Amino acid sequence: MATSRGRQRIELKLIENIKDRAVTLSKRCSGLFKKASELATLCGPQIVIIVFTISGKPLAFGSPRIPDVTTKFLSNNELVANQAFINSLRKAEIAEVNHEFNEFNQKSTSDKKLGQNLEEVVKVFLGGETYEEYKRNAMICRLMQLKDKLEQMKKNLQQDYDEESGSSSSDDEYEPDLSIIEGPRDFLRL
Repeated sequence: MATSRGRQRIELKLIENIKDRAVTLSKRCSGLFKKASELATLCGPQIVIIVFTISGKPLAFGSPRIPDVTTKFLSNNELVANQAFINSLRKAEIAEVNHEFNEFNQKSTSDKKLGQNLEEVVKVFLGGETYEEYKRNAMICRLMQLKDKLEQMKKNLQQDYDEESGSSSSDDEYEPDLSIIEGPRDFLRL
């Protein structure tokens, strides 16, 4: 009588003999499908297993049905793919906004430098004064010219009055009211 070797552990490596490989695949697939069916019955997941044989023939198992599960799987993958596409678009938009922001900062910096250079040119052109200083000094100068004109008008009026009245009066008797002229008081007094 021949004794059985019983259940032995088989080393996991590619079976060299093609015929033995095909038989093992057939047996193992049926065992795999049986276990998947038990899992689906006990726990209720949706399962699809697709195996292609050495010759290219497909073997498949599906619970509840292969088309239902594959459609659900593909739609979820499309959702994931769409989400990845949307994320890549967002990243591209963020990169573009960052690029525009950096360009704006560079332009702003160059504009500041240009403004400083123009300010220096104006300062040289205006004899070392800033534009604000020049404007204030020009206003003071115009006020002084206006004061001179007013004094000249006063003298002319005094002379006309003296000629008509026949009396002579000195400049000290008449003091003009300089409060109506706005500007620094110390420049209006001589």
